[in-house]
Amino acid sequence: MSTGTTGTSSDTARPLDEVNLGGHGFHVVGAHYGAGDKASLHCPVCFGELTLLADGGAGRRFRHLIAYDEERCPLSTLSYQPEAPSVRRKRDAALEREQRGAFLENWQRHFQVMRRAAPSLTVRRFIYLVGYADVMNLWSYPSIEQHDLPYVLLTLAQFMRAGAMGGRPVWVRFCFDATVRDVGDLWTHRGPQARLFKMMYNAPRETPFPTSRQLIHYETVRRDTSFLETSPPWMKRADVKEFQRFAAAGRPPVDAERADTGTS
Repeated sequence: MSTGTTGTSSDTARPLDEVNLGGHGFHVVGAHYGAGDKASLHCPVCFGELTLLADGGAGRRFRHLIAYDEERCPLSTLSYQPEAPSVRRKRDAALEREQRGAFLENWQRHFQVMRRAAPSLTVRRFIYLVGYADVMNLWSYPSIEQHDLPYVLLTLAQFMRAGAMGGRPVWVRFCFDATVRDVGDLWTHRGPQARLFKMMYNAPRETPFPTSRQLIHYETVRRDTSFLETSPPWMKRADVKEFQRFAAAGRPPVDAERADTGTS
């Protein structure tokens, strides 16, 4: 799996403490013009209309035209709890057994795809995300495409620590574009394939998780749709055993509480 073009915050040349996308705008890669008004440029992530803020030596910088878009879009929000796709599905035990079973049969392939996108991902975190998918009834969506599941789990993970960049700790988050409001939209949306974005952040100092103030850059992730046809990857024996213990324990009880995905 490879990544596409990247975008950056507008403040890469400024001291990190002064980064403020809301005030200074952001560079846009992959924005598209509206069908009706050729002067209307739209955000590649939230699809909100953009307005040109500056056009100088540092490149063109934009802001969202509407405050609501500015507040909720990952490129500009000052919230450390940005919107994520919802998972709203009533449990279907038979469908769950079939689709969860298919996932578990190929868990090493799924894990490898996720590690390519997020090298800091551990088997323990992977287990947590599969468990979260269990209690959220992810497996009960009737139109699931198994090759999409690694990317769905990455978006459900929200913010993850991702090691260091240039000697500074960084975080990573994945999100789909605005065509995916509910996870099921991935498999029912009529039109172009939803785009997946990988966003890298400096570590926050004043909030529990990063906001757009800490955004370093973002890039489009090209989703691998053929990895299930490849040979299972080599994995450490300890990791394999840890996951096998989890799989052997089975799905949690139906009345298990729905928990947050955590941050580590």
